Amino acid sequence: MDYFNSNQSLYQPDIDKLNAFEKKYADVFDFLVFSAAEITNMELCTMSISSEGQVYVIASSDASINQIYPQNPHFLFDDQTSVYEFKNTEFKFRKSYPIPGLEGNLIAHLNLFDREEKSLDKTEDEFINKVVNQASKWYLGKEKEQLLSNYNSLFETSNDLLGVLSLEGKFIKLNPAFSKMLGWSDEEFMSKSFIEFVHPEDRQSTLQALEALALGETLTNFTNRYIIKSGDVRWIEWICVPEPESGLAYTIGRDVTEFTIKKEALRKSEQKYRGLFEKNQGIISIHDTEGNFLDVNEAGLKASGFSREELMSCNLYDLIIPEKHDNVRMYLRQIKTTNHASGEMTIRKKNGEQAVWQFMSAIDENVDGNLQVMANAVDITERKKMENEILAAKEIAEKAYTLKSEFVANMSHEIRTPLNGIIGFTELLLETNLDDTQRQYLEIINQSGVSLYSIINDILDFSKLENQKLKLNLDKVEIEELVSEAFNIVAYSNTKKQLEMLIDIDDAIPRYILTDEMRLKQVFVNLLSNALKFTEEGEIVLYVKVLDDLGEGKKRIRFGVRDTGIGINTEKQAEIFNAFSQEDGSITKRYGGTGLGLTISNQILALAGSVLQVESDQGKGSDFFFDIQFDTEEEEYDLSLTDIKRVLIVDDNQNNRKILKRMMERKNIEVVECDSGLKALLLVMDKCEFDVIIMDYHMPIMDGIETIRKMKNIIPDSTSIAPYVVLYSSSDDTNLQDACDELQIENRLVKPIRMKQMYQVLSTLKSSEKKKLEQIKNVASEISTHEIKILIAEDNSVNLLLTKTYLKEILPQALIIEAKDGTEAVEQYQKESPDLILMDIQMPRLTGIEATTQIRAMEKNIEIPIIALTAGSLPGEKEKCLQAGMSDFLTKPLLKQTLSDMIEKWFGKEIDKK
Repeated sequence: MDYFNSNQSLYQPDIDKLNAFEKKYADVFDFLVFSAAEITNMELCTMSISSEGQVYVIASSDASINQIYPQNPHFLFDDQTSVYEFKNTEFKFRKSYPIPGLEGNLIAHLNLFDREEKSLDKTEDEFINKVVNQASKWYLGKEKEQLLSNYNSLFETSNDLLGVLSLEGKFIKLNPAFSKMLGWSDEEFMSKSFIEFVHPEDRQSTLQALEALALGETLTNFTNRYIIKSGDVRWIEWICVPEPESGLAYTIGRDVTEFTIKKEALRKSEQKYRGLFEKNQGIISIHDTEGNFLDVNEAGLKASGFSREELMSCNLYDLIIPEKHDNVRMYLRQIKTTNHASGEMTIRKKNGEQAVWQFMSAIDENVDGNLQVMANAVDITERKKMENEILAAKEIAEKAYTLKSEFVANMSHEIRTPLNGIIGFTELLLETNLDDTQRQYLEIINQSGVSLYSIINDILDFSKLENQKLKLNLDKVEIEELVSEAFNIVAYSNTKKQLEMLIDIDDAIPRYILTDEMRLKQVFVNLLSNALKFTEEGEIVLYVKVLDDLGEGKKRIRFGVRDTGIGINTEKQAEIFNAFSQEDGSITKRYGGTGLGLTISNQILALAGSVLQVESDQGKGSDFFFDIQFDTEEEEYDLSLTDIKRVLIVDDNQNNRKILKRMMERKNIEVVECDSGLKALLLVMDKCEFDVIIMDYHMPIMDGIETIRKMKNIIPDSTSIAPYVVLYSSSDDTNLQDACDELQIENRLVKPIRMKQMYQVLSTLKSSEKKKLEQIKNVASEISTHEIKILIAEDNSVNLLLTKTYLKEILPQALIIEAKDGTEAVEQYQKESPDLILMDIQMPRLTGIEATTQIRAMEKNIEIPIIALTAGSLPGEKEKCLQAGMSDFLTKPLLKQTLSDMIEKWFGKEIDKK
C-alpha cells in the first residue's frame, strides 16, 4: 500500500481500535523502532499505519514527538508533502520498509528519518529487511493463532453440525452440536459408519454423495434424513468440502426438519387444493376468518343451490339456520385459536330445505399472505337419517339381547333343577351294591350330568362377562381356606387317577386377603379342572407365593397351577385363551369341554387388573399363573406346638415332603425325611425317637398302612412308647378306614394338606388337654345328634328328596323338617325352631329371600344359619341372598360332599357324621 497516493483531507481514525492494536503489539513495535534506529544510526525511526489516505504514527524512537502533539499520541501527516515536517524540523533522509500481513495486506511501515542526507549500506539494509521479515512472521503467527482460536470457539459453540469426515465413511471429529441434535454420543457416532445412522431410504443417495466427495467434488445443499437416538427422524442439509490428498472432508450440517416439513406440507396443501378444487366431487369452500365466502367449487354450488355470485356476497351466518348461529361463533373462534376445526353444520339451501354437512376446515395463507379458511364438506343428511334408524334398531336389539340373557339365565335354572336330581341320585346309587354293568351305566349318567352342568355354568358366566354384568365383590378371605375349598370341588375327579394333589403356600403369604372369594375360587377350579383333565400321572400343585411387598399391607401375590400333563404346543398357547377354543379339534373330541374355561378365568382376572399366563412344554406339563395386588392382613394360627420337637415325614413325593417340612420348620420343629416305608422302619428299629410320624398312604412297595403295621409289631407296647402317627391319603375309601380303625389311627388328613388342619391335628396330639377335649367331643356328639333340627325349604319334590337323603347319610340322627314354599318355611321356623335352614330361592308364595327377611325379623338373640340353595345363574343372586340375611350359599346341582362340608363349617367337627 502506498502512503502517498491519496488527495483526501486530514482523516481522524478510530482511536479506540488504534489504541487496542498499539497496546497489543506495543512491545514489538518499540523493539523494532529502537533496534532499527540504533543499527542504522538514524535520528528517528517510526512505525506508521495508513488509513483512508492518511498516515498516523503508532511507535517512535524519539519520545519528544509525544510532546509536540500531547493531545493525541498518534501523529497525522499530510501525505502530499514531499518531506515530513515536525515543528520546522526538516528531515532530508527517509526510507520506508513495508511489513506484509495476511493475504497481501500491509500491517504497517517501518520508517527511517534523518536531517542529513544519508544512505544505508548493504549490511544495514539487509538487517532491516530481516527484522521486518521476522516481525511479519511473528505477526502472522499471532494472527493465525487468534484465527484458530476463533475457529475453535466457533466449532465448539456453533448450533450447526461441524465435523471432519473420513472419506471412508466415518467421522473423526465432531462438535457438540452432533450429540445435542442427534442424541448419539461422540463415541457411538464415530464407532460406526455414518451411513448406519442415515434413514434407509436415503442411504443410496448418501453413498453416491460420498463417492463424489472422494473424487474431489464439493457438495452444497445436499439433504438427507438421520435417525436420531430417540427414534425420530431429522432432515439435515450439508455443505461438504473434500481434501482428497488427506482423505478427509470438512462438513457443515444444519437441521432443516421444520423447514422441510413445512415445505412438504405446503406442497401437499397446494397439490390438495388444486386436486380438490379441480376434480373433487365433494363440497369445497374458502372463506375468511370472519366467515365471508371467497370461493366455492361446483359441487358446493350444486349442493347449496346458490350461484357463485350469490354465495360470494354471503356469510356463513346466511347459510346456517338461526338456531345454530352459536355453533358458527364457536367454529370461527376455534379456527382462529387452533387453526383447524371439524364437525357438523345444519345449512339451509336456496330452496329452503335443510341439510346436514360434515366438515373439516383448516387455516391457510393465500398467495398474498392473507389468512383464509379452506373447508371440505360432505352432505350427510341421508346418513344421519340412517344412523337414527340404526340407533333405534340397536335399542331394539339390545332389549332383545337383554331378554335373551334373562331367558338363558331362567332356562338354566330350570335345567339345573332336574340336573340336581340326576347327579345327586346317581351319586347315591353309585354308593350301593351294583353289578359291573349297572355301575358302568350309572357312571356314564353321572358324568354326563356333571358335564352338562359344567357347560351350563361356562355359558352363563360367559354371558355375564359378555354383557359386562359380572362385578367383583370384595371381602376378607383366608387364603388357605379358599385354596382348600377349590381343591375339594375337584377332588372327586381325582378318585380314579390317584394323582398327587399338592398345595404349596409360601411362608411369606399373609393369612387374609381382600378379594371376591367366589370368583377367585372359580378361577382356581377352572385351572385345577383343566390340570386334572389333561394329566394322567404325576402331580398337580396349586402354589401361592409373594412377589412384592408394597408396604401398608399391600402385596403382589402369584397364584398358579402346575401339572405334569400333556402340555401345550408353543404355537397354540395364545389360541387357548380365545372363547370356544382349545389347542386343536382333537383335544375337544378326546377330553370334551366348551373351550370357555380359560376365557372366563381371564375375563374375571381382568376385572381384578390381572391376566392369565402360561408356560408349557408339550409332553412335560403346564404352569398357568396370574399375579394380583391385594390388601392383606397378617394373623398367626393360635395353636401351640411347643410339646412337639421332632417329626418324621414319610412320603415318596419330594415336593410334598418339602411342603410338609416347611410347615414344621415354621413352628421350629426338627424334621427327618424318608422317601419310603422301609427307610422309616429302619429308623424306628434304630430306636430313633420322634414326637410324631407323618405317614403317606400311597407309596410303592410298602404303603403307609403296611409300614405302620410293621412299626407296631416292632414296638408292641405302642400305647406307651410308640410315637403318635398322622396318616393322610390322596383318597378316602372303606378299606383305608377299616385299616385305620384296626391300627387305632385316629388322626387322618386328606391330601392336599392344609397348614391349618395340620397344626390343629398336631396341637391335639401332644396337648395336655387332649383327654378333656375328647370327652367334650363325645358329649357334644351325643347331644348334637339327638337335638339338631334341619329345615329344608324346597318346592321341587326331587330336590327335596335328594337333600333329605344326603342329610340322612351325613347326620343319621338329625330331625329333618320339610317346607314346600316360603310361607310354609316361615311357619315351620316359628313352630320347630330349627338349628339350620336350607332355603331354596325360587319358590311360590314367598321366595327364599322374602322368607329369610321375615325369619330374620322374628329372631331375637340367636341368628340361626340359613343356607341358600340356588342355581346361582342370575346376576347378583348371591349378593341378594347375603344382603337378605342368609348365612351362606350353595349352588345346584347339590353334591353330598359339598353339603357335608357346609354342615361341618357351621356346626364344627364335633358333629358325628358317621
